[in-house]
Amino acid sequence: MTHASRLFIQVRHEDPLVLAGLVSLIGQQLDFEVRPDGTAADVIVADHACALALLAAAGGARGPRVVVMTRRDKEGEVMAAIRAGAHGYLLQDASPQELMDCIRHVARGGSRYLCRRTAGLLESGPPRTGLTAREEDVLRFLVKGDCNKGIARKLDISANTVKAHVSRICEKLHVSSRAQVAVKATQRGLVRA
Repeated sequence: MTHASRLFIQVRHEDPLVLAGLVSLIGQQLDFEVRPDGTAADVIVADHACALALLAAAGGARGPRVVVMTRRDKEGEVMAAIRAGAHGYLLQDASPQELMDCIRHVARGGSRYLCRRTAGLLESGPPRTGLTAREEDVLRFLVKGDCNKGIARKLDISANTVKAHVSRICEKLHVSSRAQVAVKATQRGLVRA
């Protein structure tokens, strides 16, 4: 896609002011050409929601490389984008130079690019939770305040199975109570609204 060392960049953002600023900033780079939606691009810079939608639509197929540019800085949100296949993750308070470096790095096929704050977020604290899909289901209801029997009814499993899942969730989050699970899961952004 690259023509004479020019990189073709698309920008997608639900905030029109941020979109205009990113298009203007990226368009000032001599080696970048901002392209309209629907045309070939080497890199797409998108907000969190647009990026997840693009990556889901690609369904694992080799598509353009996606850089997420967002305010979302919770571990769960970052991990959702990475699991979906994002090639870069920058917070909106990143410097213009960091954005340009990220785009060039991603376009060259470099390893995943995480801004300093995001990389620090993932490196700090205990390792990622590694919750199973069923544990995530239980966690979602647990954070809402449902009791084991209520969770069991909603998930069509036994209360004893829910109790076992809650115990494993506590271990994985390094906490000792349901209340602590709810607080930690919310702080880390592990529960989708």
